[in-house]
Amino acid sequence: MEDFLKTALKFEENGYQFYTKISEEINQPLAKRLFESLAIQEKDHAERIKEIYKNMQEGSNVEPTARQKYSLEPEVKKIFYELDKEKKNIPLDNIEGYKLAMEMEKKGYNMYKEFTEKSKDKREKEFFHLLMEEEKEHLTSLDNVYRFLTGTEDWYAEEESKVWNWMNT
Repeated sequence: MEDFLKTALKFEENGYQFYTKISEEINQPLAKRLFESLAIQEKDHAERIKEIYKNMQEGSNVEPTARQKYSLEPEVKKIFYELDKEKKNIPLDNIEGYKLAMEMEKKGYNMYKEFTEKSKDKREKEFFHLLMEEEKEHLTSLDNVYRFLTGTEDWYAEEESKVWNWMNT
């Protein structure tokens, strides 16, 4: 597990740096706030990984599911309602950075899926599965906001607009 934790820690620290940097560079307010929220979550993931690693080194019990699962959708929803229509309609800039963020979340999902499958300890499996689900939610959030900002009409016509229907207002 130690190798998995080191790899996961590096991934989350890189994610934090990336999201912090892109949130400073991007002008579209909804995307900016989404990236700020993602940076906070990546930092939290890194802290949780460090905590588990420390517990392992000390021979303490590893309690990976001690924290409640965090949902990004309510945060995006809050941001969405705080912005006026004019700010929501500002075109998405740094599209390549946005696409890179989605690729990074896919990579994280796949990495944590692999770690879940390869981990021997039940608690390790639970921890990596939890991170896998959080990366999946990050990707869903990024994808919804991206498609809303770049192809609003297409987004409204798709099924996801029924799930994230609060963006229809």
